[in-house]
Amino acid sequence: MNISLKRTIAQLDRCLQGGGETDIARLHRMYDLTLCLQSQLLSVIYDMGTFGGTGPKECLAQRQSCGRNSGTSITLTINEPLPSMKRMTEAIEEHWKAMLHAAIEEAARQKPLPYFDKAMVEIEIVTPRGSDNARLWDTSNRAINVIINNLKGIFFEDDNMEHMAFSVG
Repeated sequence: MNISLKRTIAQLDRCLQGGGETDIARLHRMYDLTLCLQSQLLSVIYDMGTFGGTGPKECLAQRQSCGRNSGTSITLTINEPLPSMKRMTEAIEEHWKAMLHAAIEEAARQKPLPYFDKAMVEIEIVTPRGSDNARLWDTSNRAINVIINNLKGIFFEDDNMEHMAFSVG
């Protein structure tokens, strides 16, 4: 895949320079380009971390996440907005997996991780406030499964939904 950050940024800039009122089609195009740019940036950052540079560096996933372990509960914090739609690029999904596992590793360094026969998983999503954005930021349309799927098998049995309760808010 040929990644051209400058080309994507130039396309975003052209959308901004459209002049006059911003129409909904241009906003949709800018949103799509922004998702594309995020995916491209993640690919470049991970490639540079994997194949380039010298010396130890804090990886992006560690910088964007943290984990706290009280021994009876685990709090994982991801300092990025969860993608607003169910579909994600592979780069974004891999980035979310890396952030979750970095937070879990940090929690595991504090105390042994608990394993729950029954678990209550609460996911708090902080969303932007604005005019008529309820449809875009509706929690049922968000990419929640990447979180849930990466907790299974670590904190509770994989694919045994009868022993889990979820709350998304």
